Amino acid sequence: MRRRDDDRKFHGRIFFHGYHLTGQSVRPNSTRRRRRKRAMVLEWDVDSFDGLEDYSSPEVLFSSDEEPFSEEVVQHYCLFKRQMIESKGFYGDPALKPFDHYIGIKPMGLQRYKTETISSQYALTDKDFRAYWEDMVYVCLQKLNQDKESNVELVEIVRGYYRAGPRSKSYITFMAREKPDGPLVEYQAKCMVTLDRKRHPILCRPAPTPKP
Repeated sequence: MRRRDDDRKFHGRIFFHGYHLTGQSVRPNSTRRRRRKRAMVLEWDVDSFDGLEDYSSPEVLFSSDEEPFSEEVVQHYCLFKRQMIESKGFYGDPALKPFDHYIGIKPMGLQRYKTETISSQYALTDKDFRAYWEDMVYVCLQKLNQDKESNVELVEIVRGYYRAGPRSKSYITFMAREKPDGPLVEYQAKCMVTLDRKRHPILCRPAPTPKP
């Protein structure tokens, strides 16, 4: 069974997909190394969100000196999580303020600025997220065009979501042209970057038609 790279445990206090996430999981070093090595090999055009359903609810544990989250915050988490699963990582309402974004995926601003709803940090020390994601899309389009013998070109980044970490992932929505004089088409790209700054394309495809 293929391991879902997006469903790995992370720091937190949420019951998520049947697991209690309460800090770093404890595994033998050799096991962690083997799993890290397998996680590095990502099959092209395979979406880890495929088949994933929103069947869990966030049950939160607290120590005696902690205050429980408000009902509104928990509702925001549930809604954001459902949106992320339904969109396969490409959309969650940035106006929602959950206590933790779903598996660490957060909406990021295209430029360095502050708002109440979108993070505004640099992706790298010398790039804002617009420039960073343009690089990611270029790598994904290169792979797509090579495999499909197509000539899809990036026109403009629309939005993106980012999961930080040693194998950071970007979920990017952008406008593209499939022909030089063709109409604009909304596309999605997913790319991973490792600590050595190598870029690993995961998928690139036209955005699905929204459900009615």
